[in-house]
Amino acid sequence: MDQKPFNDILAQTNGEEKSARWYQAAVRKYAQGINTFQEVAGSDIGKIATQLEIGKMYMFAYDPATKETLPYWDNLPLVVICDPLPTGFSGINLHYLSPLLRANLLDRLMPSVDKIDSDSTLRSNWSFVRNFSRFPETRKSTKRYLNQQIRGQMIEINPRHWKSAVFLPVQQFQGASASKVYRDTMTKPERKRRMV
Repeated sequence: MDQKPFNDILAQTNGEEKSARWYQAAVRKYAQGINTFQEVAGSDIGKIATQLEIGKMYMFAYDPATKETLPYWDNLPLVVICDPLPTGFSGINLHYLSPLLRANLLDRLMPSVDKIDSDSTLRSNWSFVRNFSRFPETRKSTKRYLNQQIRGQMIEINPRHWKSAVFLPVQQFQGASASKVYRDTMTKPERKRRMV
């Protein structure tokens, strides 16, 4: 298997802006066979994370401490960090969104710079993305993660490969199908009526 499919995808863009559907097709073509954490880690999508940073994207294996009480969870989150916490962090798990919704949200969080490089970060601090009317996708896809429940190393996704990473079919939902998770994530909560 080609161990540099993400650099191949990047090269195919010729430095031009491409659509989400283009990236989806490119990932299917160049990164087929990358379906597990080990395969992702062995590719050129990023590097082992040495520290966490708000606005960066990470992939890691996770075993929730409260899984007995959860209706479902993702064992292999793809998270954009929003907020550091004393025992972990909160972030948007892009896997809770369908692939095209992931790409749409990513486009809206992208920095407004001409060139994305390894120092680029997404506009994902909690004070920005908590506006659910502007970012309805974040209401149910923002999760808290405990450092002690992370299994193994975390991969920091290279910012030049963010647009490809959202299309990798590596989510590992336990307790529900991906289609149910996508549907639940985008269902608006019922508004409570105020009694007068």
